[in-house]
Amino acid sequence: MNNKLKMGILTTLCIFALSCGNGNGQSGKVLFESADKKIKVYENEVNIELEKNLFSNGISQKDLTPDQIKQMKQSIVKNIALNRALAIKGKEEKLDKDKKYTENQNVIKEQLLASLTLVNEVNGKINVSDEEAKKYYEANPASFTLQEDSAKLQIIPFKATDAATANQVLKDVLANPSNFNTYARKYNSNIAGVSEIGETPEIPDSRLGALGEAIKNVAVGQIVNNVVKVDNALYIVKVLGKNSKGLVPFEKVKEGIKAQIKNQKRQVEQQNYLKSVSDEFKLSNMDDSIKNIK
Repeated sequence: MNNKLKMGILTTLCIFALSCGNGNGQSGKVLFESADKKIKVYENEVNIELEKNLFSNGISQKDLTPDQIKQMKQSIVKNIALNRALAIKGKEEKLDKDKKYTENQNVIKEQLLASLTLVNEVNGKINVSDEEAKKYYEANPASFTLQEDSAKLQIIPFKATDAATANQVLKDVLANPSNFNTYARKYNSNIAGVSEIGETPEIPDSRLGALGEAIKNVAVGQIVNNVVKVDNALYIVKVLGKNSKGLVPFEKVKEGIKAQIKNQKRQVEQQNYLKSVSDEFKLSNMDDSIKNIK
């Protein structure tokens, strides 16, 4: 699975994670505790939520990098904590006694069970072989052909006025390259338009500008050994990947193709299963029965 698709999935899962924090699995190691001790988030419930969301999207932890799993867990912790805080506020206002809450619990459980049933049915039928992906690749060469060289980077940006900080951070990451993600999270967290760890999409050579010059002789996986100035910004840059123009090799796009085909198959299987259940329970002609409901 390619990184762009992975990050798209991550974003979706982290949004869905807002529904978590239902009180199950509150045992084991505490991953977060608020300063006032009112809110705790437990490792077990984070792992349960992670697996539930991965399963719902037909993927597993092996489809994601350790850093992406870490991002997901961090987002889930934040969302559980926020949800728990809102629930505490609701209890303070006695909303847990309100019939809008008490009378809806069975409906919510039923909805969760329905979703699980659909996912469980569909996931077992979705498989994509390497041969199937190769066939799609060969039938759609234009989709995998780059018109120019491109690169994927990881960046830590700074304002031009923060040169001293940028140079110190560069010195630190060059001394300890494995800490690049830690520094990226620290300095990218409040910068609009920059991902938490600073990964960029694939950037065509014509749009790289000064960054392109800076990475020209830098190998994939290496960090540029100077702070790069672009207009009024400074960048610490790590090269994550380089692609030459022309047809991208199959092995580089295979997992992305398989994920795309799997998603297409999932949509078809979902519709087929929903229709079969609808037919089984005589729901296919509901429109006539409910047309007079106002």
